[in-house]
Amino acid sequence: MVKKGIAIILIFVLLISSAACREKADPGNADITSISTSEEQQKAEEPVSEQEGTKPDGSDGEGTAKEEDGTVDNFVFPEEGTRPFAVMIDNQGSAVLPQGGLHMAQVVYEIIVEGGITRYMPVFWNVDPEMIGPVRSSRHYFLDYAMEHDAIYVHFGQSPQALKDLQSYKINNINGIYVAGVFWDLTKDKGNWQDSYTSMEKAKEYANKVGYRTETDKKHVFTYNRKDAELQSAEKAEKVSITYSDGYISRYEYDATTKTYMRFRNGKPHMERITGEQLAVKNIIIQVVKNQRIKGDKEDRQELFNVGSGNGWYITNGKVIKIKWSKASRPEPTQYTDEAGNPIALNPGQTWVQIAPSADRVVIE
Repeated sequence: MVKKGIAIILIFVLLISSAACREKADPGNADITSISTSEEQQKAEEPVSEQEGTKPDGSDGEGTAKEEDGTVDNFVFPEEGTRPFAVMIDNQGSAVLPQGGLHMAQVVYEIIVEGGITRYMPVFWNVDPEMIGPVRSSRHYFLDYAMEHDAIYVHFGQSPQALKDLQSYKINNINGIYVAGVFWDLTKDKGNWQDSYTSMEKAKEYANKVGYRTETDKKHVFTYNRKDAELQSAEKAEKVSITYSDGYISRYEYDATTKTYMRFRNGKPHMERITGEQLAVKNIIIQVVKNQRIKGDKEDRQELFNVGSGNGWYITNGKVIKIKWSKASRPEPTQYTDEAGNPIALNPGQTWVQIAPSADRVVIE
């Protein structure tokens, strides 16, 4: 009888110990059914979106694909709630080369301006390039993309149209014409208007000095995958070319070893001033947007018809899919979706948004 009682007590102790172990392994989730291996794999491949309660830094709150410093494969994800800086970069001729700071931007826009030339607008979140430039003047449609990100806008002068919009939209901006101590020239040539540089440190110091907001409640334009993902039902895209004019051609060649696209500017490797290396790009978005000369503008300034909808391509990891874009108004974010209407998710790495004048000027091989 005593042995039977001892056996019952031992069984009871074992049951309590087992329950405690289960509770310790999964605290607060004792009533939640465990996820199967296939479901865990599927969850890991889902895109990151703060609109769904996840974080745009590549994590789901448990560090699933996030290193301790907030990066994945050395890419710093745009941080939720942080205002970025958008900077106008000159791309006219060879005197501007090599440009500085582009390699650290999470997103870079290229858009045509007067004379068939283009300008860049890199957007930076929580990175601090020591040299950014050459900084040039604003064109009004670049403001549309700065407003999408609620960015503090850095430029050196502006067109009449941009001046009007900077005032009417009350855009926080840092203008080299009026601001001292933020910009410096690489040369002593006073006639050289293509050598003005700034740094993120100086831009941040000025923004803090004048009281610009450093936080934002605006949702991110782009969603990122937790980890590198392949495009489904995609075609090959190992060489990409976008022609803006006879003298301005952006080209990419895929490097299967690094799974990035090496960037070329007008037939030559696009080099970075700070690193001395060729720019390597993870994602390419080609957005086909019509442009035309502003009626009566003697300088051939352009109008961009980027409010509305249209087509394009999303390219990553040597593959391409067709996409659609839509934009409800100038301050509203551009929506990029696949042909089925699903938002595209970017892979971790730098993205170039090529605003292309015509689909006929795009070659993908």
